[in-house]
Amino acid sequence: MRTSLHSADAWKPGGAARPTGRLRPPRRRGAALAAGVAALTAFATTALTAPAASAASTTAVATAAARTGAGPAVAALHWTSCPYPDAPAELQCASIEVPVDHAHPDGPKATVTVDRLRATGAHPVGSLFFDPGGPGGSGTEFLYGEAMGTRLFSAATREHFDVIGVDPRGVGLSSPVRCDPALLDRRVSLFPEDEAAFRRLVDRNRELGESCRRLTGPLLDHVDTVSAARDLELLRRALGQGKLNYLGLSYGSQLGATYAELFPDRIRTMALDGALDHSLSTPALMRGETHAYEDSLDRFADWCARDTSCSLHGTDVGSLVDALVAQADRTPIPAPQCAEDGDCRTSVTGEDILLNLQNLLLFPARRADLALALGRARDGDASAFSPALAAGPSDPIANGSALAIECQDWPTPVRTLDDLRRLRRDGQAAAPRLGGASQSWTILAGCAGWPAPVTNPPRPLHVRGAPPILITNATHDPSTAYPWAVRLERALPSGVLATRDGDGHTSYLAHGTSRTRDAIDDYLLTGRTPPRGTVYTD
Repeated sequence: MRTSLHSADAWKPGGAARPTGRLRPPRRRGAALAAGVAALTAFATTALTAPAASAASTTAVATAAARTGAGPAVAALHWTSCPYPDAPAELQCASIEVPVDHAHPDGPKATVTVDRLRATGAHPVGSLFFDPGGPGGSGTEFLYGEAMGTRLFSAATREHFDVIGVDPRGVGLSSPVRCDPALLDRRVSLFPEDEAAFRRLVDRNRELGESCRRLTGPLLDHVDTVSAARDLELLRRALGQGKLNYLGLSYGSQLGATYAELFPDRIRTMALDGALDHSLSTPALMRGETHAYEDSLDRFADWCARDTSCSLHGTDVGSLVDALVAQADRTPIPAPQCAEDGDCRTSVTGEDILLNLQNLLLFPARRADLALALGRARDGDASAFSPALAAGPSDPIANGSALAIECQDWPTPVRTLDDLRRLRRDGQAAAPRLGGASQSWTILAGCAGWPAPVTNPPRPLHVRGAPPILITNATHDPSTAYPWAVRLERALPSGVLATRDGDGHTSYLAHGTSRTRDAIDDYLLTGRTPPRGTVYTD
């Protein structure tokens, strides 16, 4: 679900592209992003306390509502410069005012912010709304990266569409979830071994949630995906261009599918890449994800055994992971890079390794990085697996937005230590090495004691009257398990699953030649999906 893989060079001009993934991993902030934290925080804080910039400075009214029968007219988007450091002039930002609670549209307001890069071609199809996933992933950051030269989007997408990066409510430049950084940074085990450790976990979760409510206000109880989907409809109407074009990765697929259920007749194209199935119970979600994660770890070990370019070639990778986890459980392994930079923990536990190793499995292009990271941990430097520390209430990397959204969308059955132990046994049955470690486990354990209500629990989708919707998923995705995509295709009467026979999380941001990405591009341009049952080998 959670995306935005923060690589060390992601936001340096000319740096590597930031991939997407369900987990937000511990990575040092890029220089440009770190320099702009104050500006971003000021922008987001203003959005919390003042009317949306577009509403305050714009009197234009969008005409799209009248054309599409979408309801009353809304204020049009007013595009201005973006608050990111050194952002080029062609990157434009806009905000709209939305109800905190859509059931009470005249009540308190929040803002939702987007940015835009115009199409490079002379005859664009229209605009394409983009959500990178998460939850907690910032679409505006992705577009900022694109504007700074990272080339995250395909040439075809850039040619034919004005790309619009979305920061859902609670995230990034939109009205953000704000939490006490000391509580965000407090170290507690998500795998408690006794009652005292379990109580520390639940107490931290409750205190953290209470701090988020105190600092965020009523928005904290309304950051669920249904509310975000209703915001997306208001954005579509404010844009004034007719029906929606949408590309959602990972958690973005849940946001897109929710929109399709609410507004099926207002879609032109919708591509869901890396399918998240919100009809599953949270324990079932954990079992599916941890199994997919362990499968990817096994395949990584097989690659290292076959390929002499792997720095761990000749090493039993599974045994190495086991040994590192056991060692770090006895005595945390130092993270000297974190000690130098000060933005991540200076030591790494066994569960840090298990939870964060998943991030380096998300993309096959990073296999070499994972091998080096494991080798360095064996040599006493586990910096690559260290969790990030929050520098403030709405830190761009370490913040409470993901957990706040997850705890409203996914109920946890954990009330006692015995509940957590039963789930741990379920995880061990699905993945003996990992034993449940995954982002889904952070929901099961991290939402125990969370004070905000579950307002959008899992349930079957009911979508009628939508145009063809394209779903793509890899057979060996370590994050969004392939069976979830099969289930989503069955749940969407107009859904068509194109399978990528291979490894890695999502397909659209893959580097190099990719027939799966080409199929997404063709669909977004023409509205035509590949035939049902299509399988690509990329």
